[in-house]
Amino acid sequence: MNIQIFGTKKCNDTKKAERFFKERGIKFQFVDMKEKGLSKGELNAVTQANGGV
Repeated sequence: MNIQIFGTKKCNDTKKAERFFKERGIKFQFVDMKEKGLSKGELNAVTQANGGV
């Protein structure tokens, strides 16, 4: 399973999500939305996972 967290470094919800996965020893990838936005493929994947537009 490939888990990605999209957020910002200062966001409290992002910090909670990171802590959740770290405490359980689950690997994840953090994507800082201020440094790198969503690519077209990532946007399509997120949109489809949430029921589409």
